[in-house]
Amino acid sequence: MIATSMSGGSVCLRCRLHLLLQYNRPLQIPNRLLGIREPGLRCLSSESIARSFDGDPASEERDNIPDGHKHATGTTPPGSKIYERRKTDSSKRHLSRNRILTEGAESLDSDMLGKPASVIIMRDGGPYQKKNRTISPDNPGNEPTSHGKTDIEALLHKQREPLIAQEVRENIDSLRPKTETTLSEREFRKLQSLLTDGFLSAQLAEYLERHKQHRLTHESLQLNAGTVEEQEQAPQYNWIIDISPWIPRLRDQSSIKNVTNPSLYGYVTDSATVKEKLAVRVMRECWGLSIAEVDAGLGETTIKVQRQPFHHLTRGTQRWKTVLGNILLDPGESFEASHKQKTLRLVTTRTKASTLLKELDETLKQIANKSFSVDHVASGPVDEAVLEEVGRVTNTNVRESQFNKTFDVTWIEPRERTSESSAGLEDQCDLVFRLLLTALNPQPATTTTLCAVGVDKRTTGRFVTDTTSRVNLGWKDRMGQWARYILPLAAEGSSSAADSPMKRLELPVEPQITLPKSVETRDILRDTQIVAQPIKWADELRTSTRADFGYLLHANDLSISPPPLPDLLATHHPRVLAPVVPHPLHLAKFETSNNQTNRTLIQTKITVVIRFWPSPNPNPSSRPKKKSNGNEKKPECRAAQAKYCNPEAPILELRLAASGGQIRGVENLRAIRQTHITDVMLPASPVDIRLAQTQYAVLEGEPASLATWQPLAEFLGPARLDLAHGELETPPRQSFPIPRRLFNSSPASAATTGQDPDDVVSTLYTLVGMEVCRSVSIPYGGCKLTYTSVNAGRGGGRRAEVSLEPALGNEASSEESNTGNLHDDFLTTCQRFAGTDTLWSGYPADREGS
Repeated sequence: MIATSMSGGSVCLRCRLHLLLQYNRPLQIPNRLLGIREPGLRCLSSESIARSFDGDPASEERDNIPDGHKHATGTTPPGSKIYERRKTDSSKRHLSRNRILTEGAESLDSDMLGKPASVIIMRDGGPYQKKNRTISPDNPGNEPTSHGKTDIEALLHKQREPLIAQEVRENIDSLRPKTETTLSEREFRKLQSLLTDGFLSAQLAEYLERHKQHRLTHESLQLNAGTVEEQEQAPQYNWIIDISPWIPRLRDQSSIKNVTNPSLYGYVTDSATVKEKLAVRVMRECWGLSIAEVDAGLGETTIKVQRQPFHHLTRGTQRWKTVLGNILLDPGESFEASHKQKTLRLVTTRTKASTLLKELDETLKQIANKSFSVDHVASGPVDEAVLEEVGRVTNTNVRESQFNKTFDVTWIEPRERTSESSAGLEDQCDLVFRLLLTALNPQPATTTTLCAVGVDKRTTGRFVTDTTSRVNLGWKDRMGQWARYILPLAAEGSSSAADSPMKRLELPVEPQITLPKSVETRDILRDTQIVAQPIKWADELRTSTRADFGYLLHANDLSISPPPLPDLLATHHPRVLAPVVPHPLHLAKFETSNNQTNRTLIQTKITVVIRFWPSPNPNPSSRPKKKSNGNEKKPECRAAQAKYCNPEAPILELRLAASGGQIRGVENLRAIRQTHITDVMLPASPVDIRLAQTQYAVLEGEPASLATWQPLAEFLGPARLDLAHGELETPPRQSFPIPRRLFNSSPASAATTGQDPDDVVSTLYTLVGMEVCRSVSIPYGGCKLTYTSVNAGRGGGRRAEVSLEPALGNEASSEESNTGNLHDDFLTTCQRFAGTDTLWSGYPADREGS
């Protein structure tokens, strides 16, 4: 052993040369560390047992042939003995204790197990001689020294010179794995030990700084040259502002916070030295190495997303999140969004994080964009909060363009919704259009009246803010605050104010007419020839009356509050009805107490109600004038008239019968000419009443023929009506021929213009609502009590309603019925039903009085 304190002259020349060669040889990582096996001799597992030798001793002998017997190319002459022996000799050679053994076989001239016996003979081929490889010192100039000998003194002098930075960097680079970037825990720590034991902290820090400068220079050159090599190696997405490197989660850690250096997180401990951290930084930041066990665990990636793509990804129900989560995410993995910082946080493994980024990019490529005029849905400015809410409900992004006066709607189209399969059906822009149309405009041909029962000048009622009925309201009504006017509880034994009679309704009350039962016509829509005009509208108008029960809520925001009760009855203060239903067990008592056993007490029904409004026309002066040359064809005339609607056209209501999750046929089509709503405030009762009366005409004909009528066949033909899976998609618009007598124009104006009331006008209608109603009906007090579960889609939500309708009848009995008695009896029944405390308040059964 040589002491480090001895001078160079105390060491012999041979030892000094040996140390010099070791010092100048580059430091290399052992191949066995990285699993790389170089060709060489096989080792023997035992000294007494020989096994096959991969090398060829003949090749070693050929290397020892003098240079004069070889060709200029360095190969053995074809006539040499060694070449002929290798070509003809097929015996195997083995290596045992540095001796070459040649394997041969000899016959024993006897049989063994019925076959000629032989024995294997190993002949000694002499000692194995390795090829001499002379080691020469480095000669950077590639020039021979004087007299062809090594300059010992120059090598010793060079040994005393310090290493330059270039040599240190080359030695560090020699340890870098050539291909593998993911190592096992054991291999990673061994390589870390080689760096910490073989180099100084200053050398590792200088290597890191040099790598950082080289990377910045390379990126600037690529930016100036306009190349995309870096983007091809690591895909960049234009919707990402910034993305953090994947950071592993430590064991029993729910989140990662305040990470100063992500490359060291999970790879070093808090007690690690500065030199160990520098070595790990070289391996992580410069070489891109990672530990396989760490990559297989959970980690986090934070993505800073641009504003518009972030809104698309986080709108509404986030359907893309559900789809990708079911396909790619395992238990413990998740997506998280921060609306304040506009960031997405992926909790996944390292390999899955890149896969999710690609899927998100493919999802954002499905963005669609459409627009429509502001004048079609609003006459004034629209609050930004309303646009934000309708965008949240419809999973869209709605913006108002001040320059073009349009609403720009963008959304993510589902991948399974192709352009061919959804051609002509309602898209998200059409959905936004109809939601804004119905929320910002009153229902056409509708009048309202507000009255209060049981209220006088001495009453001391007050408005109480409602906090429980928000889920039963429409999407726009859920944005505001509402209050109900109520009276304090009356003393027991005193007369109730709710016993006061109700005022007479605007329209007469007629009994309900039993309509013919619909038949299955779904197959007829596709197989039967379309008939243009097989049916006509009814000549006489019918009136239906329905009473709904709930809370009459009045707007009570900071900007608008309800006025005192006398002023409230005289003004048109915003109000809405929040449906309220009794417990089903209370309704079941009416069925058991009914003694009419000769009729069906319970009637169940599933109906799809589709409503249409006349399409808006904000600029009537832009209608094309009709030429009077008489050469126009009728289809062209109908198309021109359908393009610009008539605002006086009636509302249409299409009812489809369903059962078993499928549409069975057309029940009826109504043209509603007039609607009157009477809101009755009952401050002393648990609930209020809304009486809705509609005056309508029915499209007469059998249900099978209704389905083949051309307008309905064009509307229902491409529609997707799958109740079992909740898929209800129809065309957004449809033209219907409507007689002029059903319009809301006065008869005097029609007479002055000389128009025939029976003339049919083709009018363009817009789909404004679709509801799936599942109802159960029972008799109650001579009326029809119906409990209905309503699914109104994303705009109306889900709610339950209870309603009363006048007594059932047929067309013959309706003409002979006393409408005056029916009117009074119906209002009395409605008032008694609303004032029954046991139905709404849960009082004991002994206090029930109905």
